[in-house]
Order: sequence, then structure tokens, then C-alpha cells
Amino acid sequence: MMQPEKTYDAAIIGAGPAGSTLAYCLARSGVGSVLIDKEKFPRGKVCAGGLPARTLEILPFDVAPVVEKEIFEVAFTRKLKAGFSRAYHKPLIYTVNRERFDDFLVRKAKDAGVDFLESQKVEDVRLEGSAWAVKTTRGTVRAALLVGADGAAGIVAKSLSLEPSGFFHHGLQVEVPIRLLRETHCSLEKGIVLDWGSFEDSYGWIFPKRETASIGVGGPLRMGKELKLYLYDLLRHYGVSPEDCRIAGHLIPHRVRPVPIATRRAALIGDAAGLVDFWTGEGIFYAVRSSLIAAEHIKGFLNGQFSSLKGYEAAVDREIAPEIKTSYQFSKIFNYLSSPALRIIEKYDYAWDVFCRTVRGDRTFRELKKRFRPDVLLARLLTRRL
Repeated sequence: MMQPEKTYDAAIIGAGPAGSTLAYCLARSGVGSVLIDKEKFPRGKVCAGGLPARTLEILPFDVAPVVEKEIFEVAFTRKLKAGFSRAYHKPLIYTVNRERFDDFLVRKAKDAGVDFLESQKVEDVRLEGSAWAVKTTRGTVRAALLVGADGAAGIVAKSLSLEPSGFFHHGLQVEVPIRLLRETHCSLEKGIVLDWGSFEDSYGWIFPKRETASIGVGGPLRMGKELKLYLYDLLRHYGVSPEDCRIAGHLIPHRVRPVPIATRRAALIGDAAGLVDFWTGEGIFYAVRSSLIAAEHIKGFLNGQFSSLKGYEAAVDREIAPEIKTSYQFSKIFNYLSSPALRIIEKYDYAWDVFCRTVRGDRTFRELKKRFRPDVLLARLLTRRL
């Protein structure tokens, strides 16, 4: 059945954490918005499901009802060998099941007054006069402003002729019942597993939920074959047969240059804007952070304070881009020096504390950069002068 045409202040395409958080914030401010997604919710999502502590601090509502585990401990391995674990006195991350987590965020947006159009694929987006016409499989909606929260290969960026992501990692993952896993170097009640060194710029992980664990690997997109072999090795190492698993993959986009992510009446947020940490591949924090920035600029545009959404882009370049750039520098150094870096983390409390505070978000990459100058160290590594 075709739906009647309706006009909104803002149309948000994509109901992941970025889109749902933005929709919620706009509704709470009296901005009429529609949230559109091609899937029927709850829907599955390929993701390790780790939320840094800082993400919970900036979310505009409590997500405790859908947190599955608090993580205090990390078990480290290098090339699936020489394992050790360390614990911290505060939660490092919180794990969530993305199907339940994303559905919870959508319900929060709906409760705030957002119109949610699910199971509706966006087929066309175009600016007609002063309004956007968003054509879906069930009709057309119109809005003064358009927001792309539709991921790494979303239609909004293509429709705006924007290419925010200049580099992609690739993630491969399976979900496995925890009871099937061979013993790890930490308890999966309160710990995660991280493996480095098997392949260049790649790492593996085990993130536990209540009953299942996400086991996956991530690395440069060009290394698809190697990553699959790495995942097989990781699964076998912990007693799981790859042949019994359904492997799912996803793109991890990175905005590596200050390219446009906004026009006068449209903007990209979250993964659609390439706002993902280089070191960990974590994007939920930046999804939420960019949605909060976008909400302020959308409200400012609608009340006449701003004449364009380009100010949102400038704010991202000030507040988010430097952190992501520095995470790239640290990721390169850590991958080049994973063996000594892990030994340092194992033996020295200060190094472990720095690692934990960075993972939690208590200390930013930019703060670490001022102290450790990763740009200088990376330059020496790349020119083989170290």
C-alpha cells in the first residue's frame, strides 16, 4: 500500500545509532522528522557490539536495559600465541547485541514523536525547489533538510555526489555460542580477546554477549582472502569449526581527508560520513557524536541562526577529524610494533593504564599525541630509520 505524501523538517535515511539518535534529539527539540530504513526492525547487524565507556556518557538517554556485559579485562595474543591478560578497575567497554540495541534506539526515537518508516528502501533522492523529495518503495516524503545515516555505501552520499570515505577496512565475523569456545586467557564473563600481528594492519577479536560471542577479524579491504584465512585460524584456535559457521562481512569506512560531508540543505553522519576510528574500527561513538553536532546545526538552520549545514562539516573537522587522524597514526605504529607494544602493556602498569584510559575515552588520541609524538615516530618507521 502506498503511503500519503507528507512533509517534514528533516528526513533521516538509516536507522542505525547515528540516525536514531539524531531523530530522537530533533524530536525532543520540536523538530518534525521522519526516520526511514530499508529493513524491518528488529534487524540483524554485523558488528562486534562494543561500546566505549565514553559513548554511554554522551548518549541522551540510558541504554542500560540493552547492555549485555561490562568488560573489565583484556586477553592479548600475538599471532594467536603468547597470551596474557590484564584487568582494569573500571569498565573498558560495554557489549551489546546490535539487533536489540538498534531496536531500542529506534523505539526511543518513536516514543519522542519521530515517524519511523521501516521496510522502505529509498530509491531516489532529489532536491525540488526548497524541499527534498525522498522516494521510497512505498511512496514519497518531503523534507526541508536531508540527512544520510545510511552507512558506508548509502544512497544519500551518492545522490549528493559526495565521496566521504577514502579508505575502507573490511570486517568478517561470526556469532558463536560461548559454551562452544575453548578456554581463553581471560573469563568471557568480564573480558574480551584481542589478537595482533597475524597480518599487516589487521587484528582479531572475541566480544562476548550474554549467550553468544562475536568472533571476527578486521583489516584493509584489499586483504579479503587473507582475512578469511585469518578468521578460520582464529576460530580453530578457540575450538570452533569454520565449516559450521555463517560468516558475515561489512565495510568499515574512513574519512581520511577533509572532503565535503555536507551541502546547504543536507549532511552525512556516522558511517555514511566515514567517521570511524582507524585503530579499532569502532564507529558507534562517532555516530552518536556526529548526530549530536548535526542536531544543533539542523535546529540552527531551521530557526534562521545558520544559512547552511556546512557549519556542521566545519564542526566535525574541528571536533572529530583530528582524533580520527591521530588514531590512524597510532594504529600504524601499533601494527608495526605489536610485539614490543604488547610486552610493554604486559609488564608496565603505566602503559596498561594509558591503554585503558584511551579505550574508555578518558584520554583522547590527541592528548596522547602531544605526549608521544606518533607523527614523528611513524615517519621514522616508514623511512626505516627507527
